[in-house]
Amino acid sequence: MRRRPFLPFLLAVALPVTACNEAQGPVQVREKAFTWSDALPAGATLAVRSMQGDIEVAVGNDDTARVTARIEWRRGNPDETLRMSGSRQGADALICAVWGEGSCSIDDYNAKLNTKDTDAKVYFKVTVPPGVKLDLLEINGNVSASASAPVKARTMNGDVRVATAVGPVEGETMNGSVDIRMASLVGADSVIAKTLNGNVFIYLPDPSDALIDLGVTNGSVSTDFPVTMTGEASRRSIRGTLGVGGRTVYARSMNGQVALRRLAADGTSAP
Repeated sequence: MRRRPFLPFLLAVALPVTACNEAQGPVQVREKAFTWSDALPAGATLAVRSMQGDIEVAVGNDDTARVTARIEWRRGNPDETLRMSGSRQGADALICAVWGEGSCSIDDYNAKLNTKDTDAKVYFKVTVPPGVKLDLLEINGNVSASASAPVKARTMNGDVRVATAVGPVEGETMNGSVDIRMASLVGADSVIAKTLNGNVFIYLPDPSDALIDLGVTNGSVSTDFPVTMTGEASRRSIRGTLGVGGRTVYARSMNGQVALRRLAADGTSAP
């Protein structure tokens, strides 16, 4: 199995951000500071780009994607330093939160912000129609997604949590943990999970067929499944075949634990 570059998305994110001062003043909150909705067909992709805050996604029960955002801040005026937008990109959609003079597109997101001007954070809540793919990028905050389609979820400082029945799935962070739960693993599904500082937990149903590649630099690896090893097993690496192989399950942590676990019917770790 070929090794994949570690956190390649970081190269595409420009963040010329000046360190912020101490928090000043009481917390101010603006509920529903931004709303957007539109019909999206199954197979379309909803992309979200944000710098500070959290992104949370769930599956709805109709053909309409709905987005709301809450803003919290102590310092500055978010009306002057923050703008949010939603737009169609053909059959797909793009949701952006941009600070300062930054820009946002599917392929290029940057934040040009002197954070002495504001400490505003954006908390996105999203529902998507069944079958809509997700492409989620946060910089400082957590990303969580419950989906019924492929998911790409990335952050720099925060945790990534994904639960879906359809792959492929990619979850990446620099400082935080990655938790991916697959209700099924079939066809061309794959799982890629990476962090620099944190744990990686991948949950699969039993039985599953996959090529397994788990590794850490400083930490340990483990599996609940009987993997047929390729070469010698070690406390820092597990490579081999689960069942008849096929799709790839790849996980890396520089400093932390990597574990492949059985998924119980209720979505927790099987005993």
